[in-house]
Amino acid sequence: MQTSIIFLMKQKPVSSEQIAEYYNRNTLRFLRLGGSGETIAAIHRQVWAPGVKTARQAFETLNHLVAEAISPTLQTSEARLLDLGCGIGGTATWIAERLQTSVVGVTLSSEQARLAAQRAARMGLGERCQFIEGDFQDLPDLGLFQAAWAIEAYIHAQAAERFFQQASKSLLPGGRLVIADDFLSHASPPNQRAAGWLQAFQSGWRLPNLATVENALGHAEKAGFRLLENHDLSPYLRAIPAWAIWISFAFLKLPIPSVFWESLRGSTALQECVRCGWTSYHLLVWKKIS
Repeated sequence: MQTSIIFLMKQKPVSSEQIAEYYNRNTLRFLRLGGSGETIAAIHRQVWAPGVKTARQAFETLNHLVAEAISPTLQTSEARLLDLGCGIGGTATWIAERLQTSVVGVTLSSEQARLAAQRAARMGLGERCQFIEGDFQDLPDLGLFQAAWAIEAYIHAQAAERFFQQASKSLLPGGRLVIADDFLSHASPPNQRAAGWLQAFQSGWRLPNLATVENALGHAEKAGFRLLENHDLSPYLRAIPAWAIWISFAFLKLPIPSVFWESLRGSTALQECVRCGWTSYHLLVWKKIS
């Protein structure tokens, strides 16, 4: 765990304000250019699990996996769920509509909170879906929830320990916590080449919490969680050829002062990190036991 922390300290510090600005500027571009659009409203990876045949299904795979993981906690029609890093509410509205629950979504981005509220209203879910601008490391008093999830948001946490403490504080005993995110495959980069690509990914996507799965498991246990499931979804991420990665990255090295340009550079670097096995993509499910 210590070597992972040392690696992260080499990066420039990333503040919550910088992460919020990153999403305020990029969210609409992510939706237009990322393939999901506002209909699916997914600002997360496509997961081409067995049986998935279309891009829409690939975007919705994580929604299905989260719904399956939290379903044991939904014993009453009054169940309340918490989306930590909700984006524009794609997963929150999908789950609220299908599981007939209420969902509170939290995002650092004022733009995302605004778009999420508008989306819920258009879908007739305004009464069951609430979206607030806030930091999931310093949650306001929102009451207690049966389950919570963070899809590609945990990696933005300033302090992993604080993330799990706040999640635990928000869950009822027996509640479930689900994380889907990228993790380091090794506590420290195996070589200098790997370090360069990992740094490009981390800086391009504004990621203060790129660490190993073991790092997350340790913090979760201290916060009173017991691990139930650990699924490596990396094999279901569609990769682009190595030559395309290298050509794209060479082009993206041009010093263009644009947050979106930096994001594209980070996305391309991630492709190489996944291809080489330096990072992996996991779905983790915990139960709160204390």
